[in-house]
Amino acid sequence: MEEQDLQHRLSELQSHLKTLEERVISMERRQSMQPDLPQTALLSGSFLTRAFAVLGHYIVASLIIAIPIYIIIFVVILMIGISFSQM
Repeated sequence: MEEQDLQHRLSELQSHLKTLEERVISMERRQSMQPDLPQTALLSGSFLTRAFAVLGHYIVASLIIAIPIYIIIFVVILMIGISFSQM
């Protein structure tokens, strides 16, 4: 009885191994056909292209941060100017 159990377990493991091998092969095919990396200048092979992409991102991020601060400062200065002109 023990040998039959071992044979049965061995056949189960072999079928499981075959299933896993098929999954790995299908995943490798899918990755080779369609890489997960986006098409962006940040991943370019050229140093200058990457440098200008980083510079562009930096400028946009700076504007996103600075413009609201400048607007708040302008409004505060405008309010202070209006309050002093009424005195």
